[in-house]
Amino acid sequence: MKRFLQIAGGVVISGLALWVTLRGKDLGAIWAAVHQANYAWLAPYVGILLVIHVARTLRWGILLEPVAKVPFSRLNAVSAVGFMALMILPFRIGEFARPYLIAERPRIRVSATLSSVVVERVADGLFMAALLVLTLLAVPEGTPGLQLLRMAGVAVFGAFGGLLAFLIVAYRNRALAVRFTHRVLDPVSPRLAGRASGMMDAFIHGLRVVPSRTKLITFFLLTGAYWCLNAWGMGILARAFDIHLTAIQCFTVLGVLVVGVMIPAGPGMVGTFQAATILGLSLFVPSAALDTRGTAYANVLWAVQLAVTTGLGLFFLFSRHIRIAQIFTAPSEVEEGLEAEEKEYVAKGDGAPPPGGTAR
Repeated sequence: MKRFLQIAGGVVISGLALWVTLRGKDLGAIWAAVHQANYAWLAPYVGILLVIHVARTLRWGILLEPVAKVPFSRLNAVSAVGFMALMILPFRIGEFARPYLIAERPRIRVSATLSSVVVERVADGLFMAALLVLTLLAVPEGTPGLQLLRMAGVAVFGAFGGLLAFLIVAYRNRALAVRFTHRVLDPVSPRLAGRASGMMDAFIHGLRVVPSRTKLITFFLLTGAYWCLNAWGMGILARAFDIHLTAIQCFTVLGVLVVGVMIPAGPGMVGTFQAATILGLSLFVPSAALDTRGTAYANVLWAVQLAVTTGLGLFFLFSRHIRIAQIFTAPSEVEEGLEAEEKEYVAKGDGAPPPGGTAR
């Protein structure tokens, strides 16, 4: 029932987003713009997407390295399949695929792999939210939708900043973070509070090992390169539709897109992806061009990203590093893994004290 509700909710959100994106527009003109595009720009964009895949795989490996040195062949396969799951599964439940697929207890614990993905997401969220807020300063005042986007950028930056602050507190004082989790959820459900605080304790254990200073610098350099490549690639593909964006404009559209796809939607992020792309373009592209070439670009951009991500995932799906059934059971398996690891920590005397207790 839970999965059904997630899928149904995602489909509804996607349908609404597509309706908002296409209502009142000439579908024939959009289709003509798709056919008339100069697809010579498609090859370099696909090449950039492949480089992006390698960059984010290497970046994830840096976060996992203090726990275990994972061979690149396995890391690459899991990364490809994990991002495919994130792209095609509804309601972003594919986020759990990578941590579970790479886990290999007891050498690589679920808590450590999940922590690595959370840290990765926080870094991405802060980087893109900050960049969006800064690039929007270059948009002329009075542009329709500007104030809403600025508020969204600040809100996302604040949310990820708060999450970063919590991770820092959790890293320095695990017991405090566990008690805080319990107290927040206890009024809702004591049973849920106990279960969530135990899982939080296991998750924080995964934060204990931090890469060296040199590795952290490399991680942030790869993060910058990863997002610069994304913006550059979007600008290159836009040329196929005779849309010419400056570097700042590319980053602005990318930032709006990143915020937009954070909204859980249906399979393939359909609807929210196109709506966010068009919203970003609306800051710079005249409405007449936006309703035809801009809308065509948003849909082709989505289709190409979906095709490349899915293609890479399918290529590695049947490798010796992947078990297909794991992809669909990943959310529940990650939860069970965290609970099992928390019990191990408590048995060893290394768990956080119970709510209201004192640290060991």
